[in-house]
Amino acid sequence: MAELPRIPTQIVGSWCKPHWLCDHDLVYGPEGTWWRVDEPRRAEAFDDAVRLAVADQRDAGLSYLCDGEQRRQTFSGHFYGLGGIDNETLGEVTDFRNDIGEYLTMKARAAAEGEEAPPPPKFEQPRAVGPITWDGPILGDAARFLVAESDRPTKMTVIGPNTLALRLVDEHYGSLEKLTMAVADALNAECRALADAGIDLVQIDEPVVHFRHSQVEGFAAEAIDRCLAGVEATTAVHMCYGYARNIAEKRATPVYERAVELLSTTSADALSLEYEQPAHGPELLTHAGDKTVLLGVLDLATDAPLETPEHIEMRARAAMEVTGPDRLGLAPDCGMWFLPRDTARAKVAAMETAAAAIRATL
Repeated sequence: MAELPRIPTQIVGSWCKPHWLCDHDLVYGPEGTWWRVDEPRRAEAFDDAVRLAVADQRDAGLSYLCDGEQRRQTFSGHFYGLGGIDNETLGEVTDFRNDIGEYLTMKARAAAEGEEAPPPPKFEQPRAVGPITWDGPILGDAARFLVAESDRPTKMTVIGPNTLALRLVDEHYGSLEKLTMAVADALNAECRALADAGIDLVQIDEPVVHFRHSQVEGFAAEAIDRCLAGVEATTAVHMCYGYARNIAEKRATPVYERAVELLSTTSADALSLEYEQPAHGPELLTHAGDKTVLLGVLDLATDAPLETPEHIEMRARAAMEVTGPDRLGLAPDCGMWFLPRDTARAKVAAMETAAAAIRATL
């Protein structure tokens, strides 16, 4: 791997999804249904979208390059290809408990005058119908393509075991913990395969360690360690508040501190944290132990202003009072797939400018 600068920069995982490639309004439809490009031409379209994502990150000067998750409809659905998962006959979800709903204001479609609000839809997810197995690389071809297109360190993301387990209706294991451990072992093979393909930073995404902390806190760290065991690459865990596309307001939750503290006990090298939109302060980072922190310094709300390099630098320098310069990297808050490309390019360019200004004084 090429030598990284101090205060390395990167995106969390997803980059702007071109509207010529997919229909953003269909993102939560059945997997595979949001693509605008016909199946025979889709592989070429995916490659072109990845080249655009890589070029945008390279032009901004980011330290790591990733494929922007251009080949994925959702961050979870891409991994329903594990053995033992039925993604065609779905099961109904009945447990919607979470620990942070009171801190989030969700966006909702306003009903027309005189229109009754529709009943809540039945929510369905794929089912775990047998032993969860890894039957071969899911991202292998994508990883090799990224490495071939990159002239600097590369990064790819995988859903975390706790999060994937809670996106399944369990009809086999009879225990969320047992299901999660089986998912962790299968995803471990995928993470190892990414490292073997030449990926330098493998990140797993674990939003449920925050959203549903009380349901997973007893085994989440063990599952993450099993998922990352033996991965010959730098490893990170990302934890967020959810997509700003769906959430009007994010208020900092006390659960987030506890979740960061839990992640600090895992074997991951780095923690990717949402920081800017919830208005967290440096005190949050005291819970990160000795982990490197990938600090979310870009608010991705659709109406958020463009951050100035000076604002980002101020936030990063305050964080450095806790982490020091050698345990800090900069990133956006969460995924960027729904942003206009010009907005995303301007935001990451400002982030890199801020990082460069800090490096110049170290």
